[in-house]
Amino acid sequence: MNTPSDTATIDVNDQLTSVFLGKYRELLEGMPTGEPTWVTSGGPEGGVYGTLADVTAEEASRDLGGTSIAAHAEHLRWAIDLVNDYFAGKEPTSDWSESWLVKRVDETAWTALKEALRSAGDRLLAAVPTQHSWHEEFAVNGALASYGHTAYHLGALRQLKKRVREGTA
Repeated sequence: MNTPSDTATIDVNDQLTSVFLGKYRELLEGMPTGEPTWVTSGGPEGGVYGTLADVTAEEASRDLGGTSIAAHAEHLRWAIDLVNDYFAGKEPTSDWSESWLVKRVDETAWTALKEALRSAGDRLLAAVPTQHSWHEEFAVNGALASYGHTAYHLGALRQLKKRVREGTA
């Protein structure tokens, strides 16, 4: 039987999970057109997937000060899969340098990378309700770090795309 404090803890855990999922989903998927946003510029194009949807392989591969859209997309996919590995009970790698190995892509590789990024994000969003605990310091730190990291790279991707499209690459 749940005591009142147990019920309050369960409710807070559920509420934190729901809010976290909603905001993380906004980062990845954007928001439906006309819906209010918390962290993106609005619409589906405001999230990672929408930002990358119309980027060509050539644009994704363009060198922008030693990095590229493809590099950031692969790095983000790699980092999200690091969390997915943690949820799956796998020992995550600590060699972040491997996350920056992709610099250039052809159309086939670019399509595959965008699909892999979406798949990683979908797995993460599906796992959080059953795998995440707001009662463990490591898990809370990981959730907040992953969210902040994804938000940073969404901003980087949007700025890199703008530079490519404005011809300031």
